[in-house]
Amino acid sequence: MAEAQELPSTAAPAARRSHLPPLLRACRPKQWLKNVLVFAAPAAAGVLGQRADLVEASIAFVAFCLAASGTYLLNDASDVESDRAHPTKRFRPIAAGEVSVSTARGVGVALLLAAFGVGFLTGWRLPIVVLTYLVLTTTYSLWGKRVPVLDLGMVAAGFVLRTVAGAVAVDVPISVWFFIVASFGSLFVVAGKRHSEMVELGEDSARVRSTLGAYSPSFLAYEIGRAHV
Repeated sequence: MAEAQELPSTAAPAARRSHLPPLLRACRPKQWLKNVLVFAAPAAAGVLGQRADLVEASIAFVAFCLAASGTYLLNDASDVESDRAHPTKRFRPIAAGEVSVSTARGVGVALLLAAFGVGFLTGWRLPIVVLTYLVLTTTYSLWGKRVPVLDLGMVAAGFVLRTVAGAVAVDVPISVWFFIVASFGSLFVVAGKRHSEMVELGEDSARVRSTLGAYSPSFLAYEIGRAHV
């Protein structure tokens, strides 16, 4: 883990650009947009026009927003030192000292439990998907993010689980082709993000994210191209 660095004087002005409370910003509400993937399978099945199915898909959306924010808080609390060495992540509320590590962990656990509980509103299958997502993200935070290639697959799997969540909440089948498209589309997004991060960080990329030291730009470009095909 990277050593803590003194935050530059620009950290405070950058943190004040948003009018949201620090704890809410730490939950990354902008990232909730990813959870619209829960509507993909119901939309493909043509059932979102039915009120009951729309409500159940919306419940899955809320459950994944809670789960995602909980994991963001726990992950940022765990990575607080390395985030302070990152050119942009150092402005996150926890890394900037606006939210304490203990508060982040406590709220993070509460959100994870809430996500699991909300899932039961649609039956027993959605909680299983949510629990699988929580196990995946926890494993990623504790170990997987340091293992090259596996880290790409685990992050991509998180996107795929969102599509599965929508399907089980509304009780519609997922076709093989839908699953393949979701999987390769997720890998495309993740590999593209890692490639962009490597370019942005340059020589510091391996210090900020250890797995980037194991990748070459050509490898990530290959993965992007393979997922796109």
